[in-house]
Amino acid sequence: MMTAASKAKHRNGLILLGFVGLAWLLTGAVVRAEPLTVRTAVLELNPTAPPEQRGDMRVGRLDYLGGLILAADQGGFGGYSGIAVDADGAGLWAISDTGHWLRLDFRRSEAGLPTDIAAAEILPLRDANGAEITRKVLNDAEGLRYLADGRWLVSFERAHRLWVYDRPGGVATATVLVPASVAQQPNNGGIEAMAAFANGDLLLFSEEMQALNGGDGNAAWLWRDGNWRDLVWPARDDFKPTDALALENGDVIVLERFFKPVIGPKARLQRIPAAAIGSDTMLKAEMLAEWAAPYSVDNMEALDMRRMPDGSLWLYVMSDDNQNILQRTLLMVFRYQP
Repeated sequence: MMTAASKAKHRNGLILLGFVGLAWLLTGAVVRAEPLTVRTAVLELNPTAPPEQRGDMRVGRLDYLGGLILAADQGGFGGYSGIAVDADGAGLWAISDTGHWLRLDFRRSEAGLPTDIAAAEILPLRDANGAEITRKVLNDAEGLRYLADGRWLVSFERAHRLWVYDRPGGVATATVLVPASVAQQPNNGGIEAMAAFANGDLLLFSEEMQALNGGDGNAAWLWRDGNWRDLVWPARDDFKPTDALALENGDVIVLERFFKPVIGPKARLQRIPAAAIGSDTMLKAEMLAEWAAPYSVDNMEALDMRRMPDGSLWLYVMSDDNQNILQRTLLMVFRYQP
């Protein structure tokens, strides 16, 4: 990923966002956090199944470990489109497409699975000057990645851009230079999925924009070796990419969602092998899991993972309820054994 320091001499290099914002940080201003109470209920994988069948926890190549239904009455709770899970599983950060950060601290089982919420708070999403972003055209945050250097990367749609934060609730400290074509994405169909690699590479996926080079699929962009490259994500079956994460070995797992009023929501996870990223224009993926009703599913938009001592991955998948009473905020945990 380009940074302001490393690409300052590039003619379209990173733009530092607001020395006023930097001054705001240096003054030691306190980040205002709003505590809230989050109610939880156990989320069964298939709540309509007969009791004797509810022990079947396999979904494709994944094992369902457990999950929670989350709800709160205050603070504008909801709309979570990106998450970053603590390395030890103690909690997570989420970003809302209504313009705020959410912090959840978990109560956990002996195995380490979330069983309840011990504490929760909401922090405002700020611009480079420290002002809270209140206009929807500017605060529609869709993707969140915790970077190897300890900073936070947030993607926005409508006003399509990538901003860097030093801490949740703080000011935006830099913007990432992206190809001009990123700004051409549909108003409500921008970069919801982005994978950040440990070496600084980035892989971005457009939710709605058709591939730029005539490929059959959605536009994708790879930052590698100091350059952006146009790629194609083979969107199929009316599924749209909503999140992505890079594994230590360079593989990428992509979360996709589907919705049609008559059919309802579906979700699926696919894996792109590291060798297939950048070796060809078309990204080639293999299916890990796909699920729909009667399994628990909603508007699944957020994905992150933990590496476990046995080498498996715990994949955390969270839904965006659109702050709609007909939808829910679900947190699901799956085990994937690569």
